Amino acid sequence: MAKALSVLLLFLFLKPLPAADLKSAAIQEWNRYLQWANTKVQKEESDPALFLIQNALPPSERAEVRRQIESGGIYIARRTGVIPKGGHFDVPDSEIHHWWGTILLRNIKLTQLLEFLQDYDHHAGKFSEVEKSRLISTNGNNYRVYFRFRRSKSFVTVVYNTEQDCVYENRGEGRVISNSVATRIAEVENPGTPSEREKPIGRDSGYLWRLVSWWRYEQRGSDVVVELESASLSRDIPLVVNFIPGLSHYIRSTPRESLESVLASVRQYAK
Repeated sequence: MAKALSVLLLFLFLKPLPAADLKSAAIQEWNRYLQWANTKVQKEESDPALFLIQNALPPSERAEVRRQIESGGIYIARRTGVIPKGGHFDVPDSEIHHWWGTILLRNIKLTQLLEFLQDYDHHAGKFSEVEKSRLISTNGNNYRVYFRFRRSKSFVTVVYNTEQDCVYENRGEGRVISNSVATRIAEVENPGTPSEREKPIGRDSGYLWRLVSWWRYEQRGSDVVVELESASLSRDIPLVVNFIPGLSHYIRSTPRESLESVLASVRQYAK
């Protein structure tokens, strides 16, 4: 009964939400957070004793990660430790979602995996949220890509036209990193109909305004460990939703589920 009531309230309160505005103050705070995140990522990637996020975890957590991925599972956790200690940070009228996850791919070469990931013309149908994909241009290890995403959760479905810059770098010893930055995110209104159009960027439903992803790949014997870290910016949760038990968590879980979906698609490829 409680679950049915929550779904009903979700439909009543989320569907008619007015357009949200991406404010310049939120962009400034996002850029500040992204600078901290990039610094943390680069520090870990450049340390031969670390490289992977899981290598910096306490022994008990590291053992749990290994247990899950070696049994064929997907480990997902919230990314922490990005904001410097004592630092004040507040994103006005917006929220930052930062997660990371990892999988272990059995009996595969890293070169094979990279060929699959860099085949951007054919990501649609292989990644569950990708409706269309196209390689716009390439320059060495730099790729510019178009993705059309479709994300659904209960009664809410949102479609985006995006452009992303993806950069790969070989770190030696069977290690590769890549970084993907969405340079354009446009929400699509009435997708797939004659009246389809893009909403004004920064004035839309506000479910996805910014997106950055960091990948780490490590050949481990005949297997490959994959880590994916993703940070995104969205509108904040409306005040009325915070008073409905469980609904704010329901909304905030979407970025986590999207990350898990990507890793599941990569794992499916390797089977």
